[in-house]
Amino acid sequence: MAKVWEKGGEKLHPVVESYEVGQDYLLDGRLYFYEMAASLAHAAMLASIGILSEKEHEDIRRAITNLFRSHGRTIALSVADEDVHSKLENQLTELLGDVGKKLHTGRSRNDQVMVVLRLYEKDQIIALARRAVRLLRIMADLGEAHYQTILPGYTHTKQAMLMTVGFWMAGFIEMGMDNLSHLEGVYKLIDANPLGTGSGFGVPLPLDRDMTTRLLGFGRVQYSPLAVQNSRGKMEAMIIDALWNWMHDGSRLAADLLTWNMDELLFIETNQVITTGSSLMPQKRNLDVMELVRARASVVQGYSHQIKSITTGLLSGYNRDMQETKEPLMRSFDIVQETLEVLAIVLENIRFNEENIRRVLSKGIFATDLVFEAVKEGVPFRDAYRRAAKEMETLEVNENRIRESIEKRVSPGSPLTYDYEAIRAEIHRYEMFWAKEEEDFHRKLEGLFGE
Repeated sequence: MAKVWEKGGEKLHPVVESYEVGQDYLLDGRLYFYEMAASLAHAAMLASIGILSEKEHEDIRRAITNLFRSHGRTIALSVADEDVHSKLENQLTELLGDVGKKLHTGRSRNDQVMVVLRLYEKDQIIALARRAVRLLRIMADLGEAHYQTILPGYTHTKQAMLMTVGFWMAGFIEMGMDNLSHLEGVYKLIDANPLGTGSGFGVPLPLDRDMTTRLLGFGRVQYSPLAVQNSRGKMEAMIIDALWNWMHDGSRLAADLLTWNMDELLFIETNQVITTGSSLMPQKRNLDVMELVRARASVVQGYSHQIKSITTGLLSGYNRDMQETKEPLMRSFDIVQETLEVLAIVLENIRFNEENIRRVLSKGIFATDLVFEAVKEGVPFRDAYRRAAKEMETLEVNENRIRESIEKRVSPGSPLTYDYEAIRAEIHRYEMFWAKEEEDFHRKLEGLFGE
């Protein structure tokens, strides 16, 4: 099949063709739905400005709708297809002849790629945010169920002060809410329609970009064609950085759980739903899925660096280098979505063993309490600090000392100050925001197909 960009003459060498296509033919099949949706919006706009007749528009609309109904949201591509944009154009040309060839009017491959990626990114961010909210709800369930279950808090890997599971979980929930706020900010940045910017320098047609923006459910037009092209890679790196926030927090949560599951501690107990065995040692049940969370946090971070390295210093406008930003973006979405799901499953399948936790508490974990007991009696802090260092060996680890250590800390954010009802209300607010975005986004795009 002839390439959509071929003008006659010698054929492209197959090795060069394969090198140029790269991984696009493997990745682009996932973008088929968005390419069809963007093409439907573009066709409707071309009809509105008189480039397509009413019949031509209807033929294109019907053909794309039938392709959607027969293939669904994804399609398998070959190297010969090049990418999803060529695939759909060739399908329409085979079905409609010259009418199919008209659809590219006013578009460049550059803005085709950009609009499809933006739609994919919006959809993926929404889906990821919905999973993240579910994870926060599970965290809230665990934190509330173990609101007063004690844990030793560590600094420099040494026991520092007592905390609780409710306190520990609330910390991750708060960071998760920060992550959602960051994700929302990035989402609003990419919620801009690049369609109609052509190759990056404008198009000599009165394209109605407001119309395609409305039809595709974008929040605004990305006005500058040059900004559209120069934002590729930059926007993707910002997205991956927002995704990495979840991996960063997940890696630290994973490190906590792996430490607490050591045989010497066993603060948490696991089951066979979340652990694997050893091929050699019969006694082993490994929480190694958390080790993979730690590792994949670095993989996602690496993808961010990869994209930034590829696009830094490029000449303004489109450069083929940008093609190499697609795979790290898509891989990052996959990893983070899977990680959020794994973290939820793990947190649902662990049990805290308070007896084991109490067994390892050191006397020193109450030393800071001694300092503040003296401070409340008027002793200068530094004198109280030195006195506590001498007296802490006389302390006993008992229920009364544990209870006082937790209850006497009343500054905001201390272990027993958390209102989980308020935490759940805040999680619900995020849930409602992303549920509405999901509903609006899918209604807009599926409405283009008459669904």
